[in-house]
Amino acid sequence: MTSVGLNGRAPELARLRDLIDGAAPGVPTTVVFRGEPGIGKSALLGALGELAAGAGFQVAAASARHTPGRAFAAAGTVLGRLGTRSGAPGPAAALPSAPEGLHDLVDRVGAQTRHGPVLLCLDEASRADEWSLRWLLASSEITSPAPLVIALSEDPALEQDGSPMAELLAKARQFHLAGLPTAALPGFAAAHCGVALDEESAAVCHELTGGNPGLLRSLLHGYADSAPTARELRAAAGSAALPGGERWLGGLSAPALALARAVAVLDAEAEISQAAQLAGLAPRETLSPIDELVRRSVLANRTPLAFRHPLLAAMVTGGIPVGSRTALHLRAAEILRDGHFGATRVARQLMAAGPIGQGWTVRPLMLAARRLARDGRTEEAARHLRRVLREKLAPQVRSAVRCELAGLEEFADPEGAARRLEAARQEADDPEAATDYAVALAGLLVRCGRPADALAVLDDTADRLGPAAPDHFLRLRTHKALVCLGGPPWLVGAAGPPDDLTADPPAQDAARRELAGLRAAHAAGVGADRPEAVRQARLALAGGRDGPDRSFWHGCSTLVHADELTEAWTHGSRARPADAARPGQWDHVCAELLRARICRIRGDLPGAVGALAPMADLLRRTASGARLPAALSVAALVEAHALMGDTGTAAALLADCGLEGELPPRQDTVAVLSARAALWEHAGDLPRALEDCLAAGRLATECGVRNPAVAAWRSRAARLLTSLGRREEAARFAAAELEDARRWGTPRAVGTARHALAVTEPEAERVASLAAAVRLLADSPARLELAVARFDLGTALDGAGRPAEARGELAAALSAAEACGARPLAARITAVLREADAAGDDPGADPLLSDLTPQELRILCLARDGHTNRQIAGKLFVTVRTVEFHLSGVYRKLGISGRGQLPGIAPATAGSRAAHR
Repeated sequence: MTSVGLNGRAPELARLRDLIDGAAPGVPTTVVFRGEPGIGKSALLGALGELAAGAGFQVAAASARHTPGRAFAAAGTVLGRLGTRSGAPGPAAALPSAPEGLHDLVDRVGAQTRHGPVLLCLDEASRADEWSLRWLLASSEITSPAPLVIALSEDPALEQDGSPMAELLAKARQFHLAGLPTAALPGFAAAHCGVALDEESAAVCHELTGGNPGLLRSLLHGYADSAPTARELRAAAGSAALPGGERWLGGLSAPALALARAVAVLDAEAEISQAAQLAGLAPRETLSPIDELVRRSVLANRTPLAFRHPLLAAMVTGGIPVGSRTALHLRAAEILRDGHFGATRVARQLMAAGPIGQGWTVRPLMLAARRLARDGRTEEAARHLRRVLREKLAPQVRSAVRCELAGLEEFADPEGAARRLEAARQEADDPEAATDYAVALAGLLVRCGRPADALAVLDDTADRLGPAAPDHFLRLRTHKALVCLGGPPWLVGAAGPPDDLTADPPAQDAARRELAGLRAAHAAGVGADRPEAVRQARLALAGGRDGPDRSFWHGCSTLVHADELTEAWTHGSRARPADAARPGQWDHVCAELLRARICRIRGDLPGAVGALAPMADLLRRTASGARLPAALSVAALVEAHALMGDTGTAAALLADCGLEGELPPRQDTVAVLSARAALWEHAGDLPRALEDCLAAGRLATECGVRNPAVAAWRSRAARLLTSLGRREEAARFAAAELEDARRWGTPRAVGTARHALAVTEPEAERVASLAAAVRLLADSPARLELAVARFDLGTALDGAGRPAEARGELAAALSAAEACGARPLAARITAVLREADAAGDDPGADPLLSDLTPQELRILCLARDGHTNRQIAGKLFVTVRTVEFHLSGVYRKLGISGRGQLPGIAPATAGSRAAHR
């Protein structure tokens, strides 16, 4: 079979063979091939002719496209080929007048069937004159002595109700042709276009063309003897040089063509009202052109309006002159803007229109860039910002756009972004623009571990501006103080206390937020005035609508240190990438780091790992290159893995990031050393853990950080020293941290320090101190620290000869440890409980409690200690309704009427042997 376009048409060819084989004398067989332009109707008609000729049929085939419009013109062309070899063209039959000659032409067909089977083929039959169609209809109703098959191809766009063609369709077998399957496209492309397609490029071809052979030829035009990639094919689909558009668009009415252009410009989700407005049509005038485009298979039969195949949109767009196309895109942007259809759709039109010199275009382009960045489409976001820079902008607007663009470019090319910011800073004549560039460049340099260079940039800009720009000078000093505050020890304090910067509030909102962020960060590090730190943090976060900046992150971090976790989580979500989107800038990494820290404080170790683990490959590439956000993220991820018992994963990550050896004296090093200490502690190497813990403490102290909510190194050191038998030294560390924790005042900080001090005390005092720590931590979000304290309290109670109470605390500790995902801690608690069960020494157990389930025992213990149902639900992570249900069961089993009788119940409760079987 040599006919064009038959790759992937095996089912249709099989039906054609069955049709030829089943043709019989008597009533003729009529078959019609239907489908959109380019789908391969003519190819199948030719294949039918070849099959029929091979079976001994006389074949007469012609096309009605170029036949004259007079009566019986197409009939004469077909009849002229009867009796010639293989249906080759012969002299056209003499054409009689209509209608008198109809029966004569029908009789001529019948006469030919006396000599053998006959196949009459008329391609594009819908274009034939009316009397030729009547001839075919009459011929399909004769009784023939040999098989007679009449085969037609029909253009649905030319179909008319009540015409002879409609009558033929009603009685014919119909072949509705769809596009070729994806698997058939490589073979078609190789055979008919000389193009090699792999699996991915074939899938793109099918997506763009629907498998339409004609469209596929247009798409692959110009790729002969090559193997285009999927990306190249997508680029070709946007080309203005695609051939074949005339087959689809030729003969369209002016309103239909205008509407097609409007839909092509509007692209996805083109509503009828928008398309009508862009095409210059009234809504009612639009309905008939829509029907015309649907009949012609240009548009899909649905709303919002869309092309039947994406490649058709490119063909239509490519046919619009560039000036008209620009005007259409601009008009579309205005229509979408006025209709409040969202900045993303407006920006798409503006990107296509190019620079137009109108100020209103800046905002939608900026908003769209931020949305794209959140979706992880960083390069598209950068293109939008570069497009903004091609407009005529005020210096302040241009500097804001350039700085935002640098934030996107920094992620992949920090050195290049730094060079471009420095060039912009040097060229800036406007003081505000120069300050913006200096602040952005300083932040980039700090994130790259170059605080000294950041200070040089800020000082140089301040010297250039001088005293004539006091507001901008204040911003530069504020950022210098921020660099010093977060820098290595030799920089801390170089800028002086934040309160010395100004007595009056700055005039600019950005400067006020930055100063508040500085004061919040300073107060959090010193740890002396938590309410003031929180107040400044909220000022730093107030009104920031243009995206996160340094004041934003300082404000969020201060809220985390103050245990205002829900508020910090809400603010941090503003900077997060969209779900499943890859980070496209360092703000995205910082947002995930913030969430991981909050999860860690709440004891949600799987949540902390889940926030950072997807970025592990990125962190490995960047942490060793002095990228501060990466190093801090690695530290958080290492600690979470270690606490979950994945010490091998944590150690491998440290090694891959180059953070297992000597580290530079920077403040992010405190977090890395603390994470290493947690890793070595859980790996059983206590001396090494203590060494890193003390190194972290020395560095934090040199940097002026005293707040244990920021760096609780002394409590960890106290626990390690106690495990190593150095209790007196441990007590000094714990007492010092407790003093600072009380100054800060959060239950988490005070409870953690109180717990560390308690484990250093003599056994006679330890139970009361641990119980006090447990009460403090129970009022904090620190579920994991509470689990550890309860474990120590349970162990102390057991040592004090109070096994029933001990088991209650151990059971609660086990439940919390399992909820936190702290597998090593849960294993230690389980081992202690098993030892207690094996000892079988439970003199204080009440036999009445043996019938209670473990959950009932836990709830009974908490209720007896005075906790409300809602508090019990929060501690056990169940609903209040569940607590009420279990308490009812407890009352029934114990034969009591309510809470008033619980104090008389023996305190065996949740730790009884029954609770652990």
